[in-house]
Amino acid sequence: MNSKLYHTYRLSKNKSCKEPLIILLHGYGSNENDLFSFKDFFNENYNIFSLRAPLTIYDGMYAWYDIYFENNVKSFDQAKAIISSKSIAHEIKIICEEYNCDEKRVTVIGFSQGAILGYSLALSNPGLIKNLVALSGYVEEKIIEFNTKKTQTSIYVSHGQNDETIPFLESKKTLEILDQKGIFYEFNSFNQSHGVNKENLNSFLNWLKNKY
Repeated sequence: MNSKLYHTYRLSKNKSCKEPLIILLHGYGSNENDLFSFKDFFNENYNIFSLRAPLTIYDGMYAWYDIYFENNVKSFDQAKAIISSKSIAHEIKIICEEYNCDEKRVTVIGFSQGAILGYSLALSNPGLIKNLVALSGYVEEKIIEFNTKKTQTSIYVSHGQNDETIPFLESKKTLEILDQKGIFYEFNSFNQSHGVNKENLNSFLNWLKNKY
């Protein structure tokens, strides 16, 4: 497999036809095992791939791009974020071909930094993914190449009302951008900080069930 990103995965038990692909994108400072813990909640015939970000922060801690703080001002490595987004898009195509996944039924589930890249994937590459579950992230317009062809990706957005890592206000700004672009979505907020509680988990799982 001509893969550039390390990953862990679980293949569909059904080998007779193409089955859906779920791509999991962890947040800053985490790793591929984090969201892979969701695997048992999905249909056994789904192909599940959890990707590891390419930048090592510490042992077992990875990032899709660097984040900087100077004088309480936050910035990030825009070039690396774009490279990571394109690398993930390429990885999705490789996985679909190599493992005979249904390229028309690809779902990306991203948390935090993974959600930010999920938006980039969906909005820069119309037709690449069917569904996006964006957990505790936001739309970063600097890393999106808005296409003249509007994305048809179904988008689930959720955010913790008590999130101090990516403030709840960021989700409101994201909804404004999606509205301006005429992009449909479902938004849910939860009484949680920067994470995914049981209510949030059940919410997006139920949303996904109606997409297949």
